[in-house]
Amino acid sequence: MSELNVVVIGGVSCGPKSAARLKRLMPKANVTLIERGQDISYGGCGLPYYIGATVKELNDLMTTSWDAVRTPEFMKATKDIDTLLGWEATKIDREKKVVAVKDVKTGEEKELPYDKVVIATGSSNFKPPIKNIDATGVFGVKTPSDGVAIQNYLKGGVGSAVVIGAGLIGMETAEAFANWGIDVTVIEMMDQVFPKMIDKDMAAVVQDYLEKEDMNFMLSTAVKEIKVDADGKVCGVITDKGELDCEIVLVAAGVRPEISLAQEAGLETDRTIVVNEYMQTSDPDIYAGGDCVSVTNRISGEKIFAPMGSTSNKHGRIIGTNIAQGNSQKFPGVLGTSICKMFDWSIGKVGLTEADAVRLGFDVATCVVPGPDITHFMPGKKLIMVKTVADKKTARVLGVQIVGPGNVDKRIDTMAGAFSANPQLTAYDMANMDLAYAPPFSSAVDNLLTNANVMQNELEGRAHSYGFFEALEKFKDENVEFVDLRCCDEVKAMPFELPRLHHIPIEELRARAGELPKDKEIVVFCILSTRGYEAQLILENAGFENVHFIKGGIMFWPFKKYM
Repeated sequence: MSELNVVVIGGVSCGPKSAARLKRLMPKANVTLIERGQDISYGGCGLPYYIGATVKELNDLMTTSWDAVRTPEFMKATKDIDTLLGWEATKIDREKKVVAVKDVKTGEEKELPYDKVVIATGSSNFKPPIKNIDATGVFGVKTPSDGVAIQNYLKGGVGSAVVIGAGLIGMETAEAFANWGIDVTVIEMMDQVFPKMIDKDMAAVVQDYLEKEDMNFMLSTAVKEIKVDADGKVCGVITDKGELDCEIVLVAAGVRPEISLAQEAGLETDRTIVVNEYMQTSDPDIYAGGDCVSVTNRISGEKIFAPMGSTSNKHGRIIGTNIAQGNSQKFPGVLGTSICKMFDWSIGKVGLTEADAVRLGFDVATCVVPGPDITHFMPGKKLIMVKTVADKKTARVLGVQIVGPGNVDKRIDTMAGAFSANPQLTAYDMANMDLAYAPPFSSAVDNLLTNANVMQNELEGRAHSYGFFEALEKFKDENVEFVDLRCCDEVKAMPFELPRLHHIPIEELRARAGELPKDKEIVVFCILSTRGYEAQLILENAGFENVHFIKGGIMFWPFKKYM
């Protein structure tokens, strides 16, 4: 095994990680890294930040923690890995045990013998069937050269942009365009932003914030054609809801796994390359990882396509270990953890969304609780809104989503750690997590614990609440009366006009409950919903039989434009 020959196909994340890990464990192994592009081991997820000039130099996406650029020379000098940059693997001959490769520029061909192969071919941008999608001024974001091309085009002068797709890359690049002072419109076929990441209610809150940052959205809209001028340059788009002028179009309609090499080699594939828990393909001498494989969702148990750089790096380390040590490590799967920064807000998610859980057949309960990210009396506090999804039958927590200007990431990571240790985590377990507390860092009962306590009230049938969309429908119902529980100063600072509205501060509700009709439904609300549950209990104890509160209060209310 001292002269093991390993060919690694793909040089972005999983490939270099597996090669480096293998060389650390087996220094005498002969490892050759193949990459058809002109860059290796780069942070592709940082491209929107380069486009938006947050990252100043392109090389910053390709450096180590000590600012050394990862070049073939660097890989050889530091890791003893041979790198063929600008070479494409064209065939894996499993009988001869060779990988055929070709120089992309010269067409030169040669064969590399192997004992083991790692396929880390990643994914490619999906190009929807839109007329003129290859016109000048239409871009995708995948490689460093894409980032350079977009920046250069922007420097030529662009007044307005259209982004097709409201997923992570599309939204992050839309922000990058906005940072150039460009008028940005995001067009999405689904009826919400971040459609695969968060639920529609949370997305409505995020969209409301982004519209205040002067971003524009066309949802439930399909692009039919990209308009071009006499020189073949983009001048607009035609959608099923009308036309829009623009000078640049970004297509961010998702990615597709690169599996053709594996298919031609006769490996088992579905929509991705099929691997076992050791990241091994149907050929025991060939491993695969990164964006070209599916992973197991640890909450639902289903196989999902979840392309993430963080997952690719884990795959690479496990593959390198298993080649060196004989399948000693298993990849446990993912939790669907993701996070995004948009201007001053963060949007994070771990586990299943409500939509996911309903699709999978869970009997779903949800709660939404906003609050400050540190103790309310401390300066510098910022709001976040937490949504928890659980299974009514078992009280098992299925997922958490958090949005807002406050500290989102530490709570998403806290839940990711909790789910990793116990995917069967219940609301009771969540409520009793022993989190660090001091006023500058959190409340004595952190947002996550408060959310879990509220969830227990929902699961046990004590709390009766409506989400934003349900409440919006109730506004139209003449048999529903509304009670604003806020004090007078709060009402003046943030007016919230409704039909059939009573203003009764929570401190006066017991004494003034008689002012409300018992033969109608009563819906109560406040700023953050902390008084809503209390008011529901007060009115129920006073003999009211149909009382609900607005889940999440009105601080993040996303529908003011409809009222």
